[in-house]
Amino acid sequence: MTETKARANVWRCAKHLFNVDRLHPLVMGILNVTPDSFSDGGTHNGLEDAVAWAHRMRDEGAHIIDVGGESTRPGFNETGVTLEEERRRVLPVVERLVKEGFIVSVDTSKPEMMTEVAALGAHILNDIRGFEMPGALEAAARTGCGLVVMHRGMSTDYHDVVAEVEAYLQDRQRTLEALGVSKDRICWDPGFGFGKTVEQNYMLLGATARFVASGQPYLMGLSRKSSIGAATGQTKPMDRVAGSVAGALIAVQEGAQVVRVHDCRETADAIAVWRATEEACGRH
Repeated sequence: MTETKARANVWRCAKHLFNVDRLHPLVMGILNVTPDSFSDGGTHNGLEDAVAWAHRMRDEGAHIIDVGGESTRPGFNETGVTLEEERRRVLPVVERLVKEGFIVSVDTSKPEMMTEVAALGAHILNDIRGFEMPGALEAAARTGCGLVVMHRGMSTDYHDVVAEVEAYLQDRQRTLEALGVSKDRICWDPGFGFGKTVEQNYMLLGATARFVASGQPYLMGLSRKSSIGAATGQTKPMDRVAGSVAGALIAVQEGAQVVRVHDCRETADAIAVWRATEEACGRH
């Protein structure tokens, strides 16, 4: 079990240092530049469309824009897109967003992409594979970027899903620290929706405070996922907004520093109402 430590209130992401107190969590807006993502594939493929959507998300409350060029929808091809295709989709968007003053995260598992987007000025590397591809750990360590380390289960056969996810994240952190990565660069993500049953996903959401007690920045990404649909009865991802906002708010109330979402305005508004309540009651 995680040793209880002070809740992390900073996250170092390249040249940017986020100060994240309990009442001001970060909203990470999802920008998929793919033709086949489960919720919004094909919507933002063109460079100008992608940049315009990033501006809209920032205007609606996003602090970070997370650019992804490879779909990880249920049943996605494990081999992924080619390096050249991912470069074509992602690099022009990252370059523009950095030039226009955005805090940019890139959702990638390829070490070559990590090196290249960092050179363009990206601030965060977000890897659903936990930096497990050959060379990814070393490439990520060299960049100076903030690192989102996610657990991705290959089976739902857990004895204790919370403890096993926690142990995996602790192990990845030790490995990164051994490569010289400072603790304040590493953000944990339990991988809601990746190799877990519906019940296991909600067990992880309910254990947010335990993960936050690790002392690491903590991200929850459950936006529009099938487990939200399982709870609400909504079969279409676009109809899962209310359930997604509820899940994000639960994570924030339990101490998560970052929520990764499609619906920035709705999430930011929900957080603002919760914050006003906490402040009115003197709970800072």
